[in-house]
Amino acid sequence: MKKILFIFFVVFLCSCSNQSTSQSIQKVDAALFEINSNKVNSIIIDVRTKEEFVSGHIYDATNIDYYGSDFKEKLDLVKKDVPILVYCRSGGRSSRAANIMQSLGFTEVYNLNGGIGAWEDSGFDVIKSKYEKTNESRIYSAKEINEFLKNNKSVILDFSTQWCVPCKKMKPVLDEISNERDVKILSLDLDANKELSKLYNIKSIPTHIFYKDNFEIFRSSGLVEKSILINQIN
Repeated sequence: MKKILFIFFVVFLCSCSNQSTSQSIQKVDAALFEINSNKVNSIIIDVRTKEEFVSGHIYDATNIDYYGSDFKEKLDLVKKDVPILVYCRSGGRSSRAANIMQSLGFTEVYNLNGGIGAWEDSGFDVIKSKYEKTNESRIYSAKEINEFLKNNKSVILDFSTQWCVPCKKMKPVLDEISNERDVKILSLDLDANKELSKLYNIKSIPTHIFYKDNFEIFRSSGLVEKSILINQIN
């Protein structure tokens, strides 16, 4: 009897595990992929190489090369509680990437069945990009950041990377706030300042921490409307 109960328990656990995986990862066609890409705060990730990406990609996609040595490290910086849409050339790399995302705790992943080829075959557009050279970012010490916070009354620490599309979208929003509210912005590239992730407990990018008189007042992550940030600052 105990043996039967044990077997039942193991089967139950496996069933729950498989159900959890199937719920967090969904393989979808191009039409459903496009529909889900319009969800609030959704992020599109192209896991092809940089060369493949610039030759034609889905609008607003972030490029994280599956074959890159830092692939998993970069994925771990992506916000995990928003819809993630992943694709590659034909679906192989994106399927493996989706499994990695599931292991990292992503809660809603849509994998494009057939890859970008299926996307184009369905009549959806792709755009071409110029090969953007990565700029050398400044490395900041904790001491330098502390001095900056002490010397400025209102500060937003902007934790981001050069490859993160949501980070790029937040830049003009932060610039407007800086000009309108006399708030200093200190942008910190986490690819160049990896140790700052632990120091400031950064779980995803972009993350923005607002300080007033050297005290943390609030923090936000992902795409945030300007009005919400201003209300917090006020």
